[in-house]
Amino acid sequence: MEIFIGAAILSIWHSILFWNQRIGFSGILFTIPLLIITIRIIKEKAKNPKALLLSIPIILLSSTYFIFNNEVFRTLNIIIIPVLYVMMVIFTTTSKFELKAIIYKVIAMVIEPLNEFGEVFKNLKFAIIEKLNIKSKTKEKTNKTNIVKAVFFTGIILIIVLSLLASADDDFAEIIGNILSWVTKISIPTLAIRIILIIFLFFYISAFFIDLLSKYNVLKEFEETEKVEKKESLTIRMILVALNIVYLIFCFVEIKSLLTTENIIYSQFARQGFFQLMIVSLINLVVILKATNKNLEENEKQKKFKKTMCIIMLVFTLLIIISSFARMIMYQTQYGDTRLRILVDVTLITEIILLIPTAIYIIKESINLSKSYFIIIVTMYCIINFANIDKIIAKNNVDRFIETGKIDLDYLINLNSTDITSELIRLKETNFKYYEINNDNDEHRVEVYRERLDKYLENQLKQLDENNRTISETNLSEWFAQKALNDVGI
Repeated sequence: MEIFIGAAILSIWHSILFWNQRIGFSGILFTIPLLIITIRIIKEKAKNPKALLLSIPIILLSSTYFIFNNEVFRTLNIIIIPVLYVMMVIFTTTSKFELKAIIYKVIAMVIEPLNEFGEVFKNLKFAIIEKLNIKSKTKEKTNKTNIVKAVFFTGIILIIVLSLLASADDDFAEIIGNILSWVTKISIPTLAIRIILIIFLFFYISAFFIDLLSKYNVLKEFEETEKVEKKESLTIRMILVALNIVYLIFCFVEIKSLLTTENIIYSQFARQGFFQLMIVSLINLVVILKATNKNLEENEKQKKFKKTMCIIMLVFTLLIIISSFARMIMYQTQYGDTRLRILVDVTLITEIILLIPTAIYIIKESINLSKSYFIIIVTMYCIINFANIDKIIAKNNVDRFIETGKIDLDYLINLNSTDITSELIRLKETNFKYYEINNDNDEHRVEVYRERLDKYLENQLKQLDENNRTISETNLSEWFAQKALNDVGI
């Protein structure tokens, strides 16, 4: 019965928070009760309680809807948060960490509840019958006539009292009138759709927990499959040797280029290659993971040779990542920051961190590499969510404008984020005086920039003033932006 009560609370709460409303404070308001109910339901089946620590990044990512206003992460987190939630449930109820099995289980746990609606209905019926039987043993039979009579007379008395109070106080009468007016405005089709959604969510959530608590275990099914046959290791050793020779030549040329002043001053060098190098470094990580597969057929000598080649490739991978990072920094210095460029920086930093457990695994094979990767990636994702990259982008671009007189105003405006409003106000206060003016076209461009920025900030304030956000839609970024715009008299 606890499952059905929890499912009912969550489905109704979901409708209250999210129906026809933008996600804001509602993100954290829904996440916390969801986690509490989930932990309460699965606590008896918990084999790995430490996995509940995943609730921390789930809560953190949910709170970003209240704190920031980055549309990229708002969209991504709609997928990331549920996936992390499902993985938390899986890790809590199993002591194994098999990547292939976990991916299968995540998909299964999302889809399976749709097939379990009939089971939910059957279990709900039995739970209600059982509850009614318990009551019948502990209490005397309820007199249905008395219940109907009590409801009828209570309703009559309420109507009389409310009428008297409304006639006695105009403010109270206005409140009653507003309530009646709100009730009459309710759209029957909209109400019907909303109720259907609540019922669907109730059945889906109930099915999710019923499926979770069943004896069926996808991970166990994977574990009991026949062992994979040993694979020959000559191919992977040959790939390692060939790639290391290529990387040795490439790194020599690359280091020479990076240390040569005449190359660095040209933006073309910075523009070319950082995406390709990033992809190459990712390919190298995959090759290393394949090379360290325990199902390879090899003797001790071959194993030592393979480990040596993997370590050498790891060093080359680090050099390639540093080279890609250097190119990206030069490119950002030349053209400014964008979301994509910042995300590339973060990806490269994450890759460098991933090399640490990879090196330990190659040498000792004493750590769970998949788990280490998962923890690092989730941590870095949370960090980038809270880094407020839109503000970083705007600040760096405004600073760059003050230093060089160059700015891409179109890009900043098209971010359409209240996270950067304070930086746009700072840009407005410069009056574009740092813009390099060489002819009449430049003067005209400055005037266009001023007008466009003023118009954008005015429209943003107008939208913020007109948006009467509910409590569940509250967003601190919008609140601070509105306050900042009012303070400067936009």
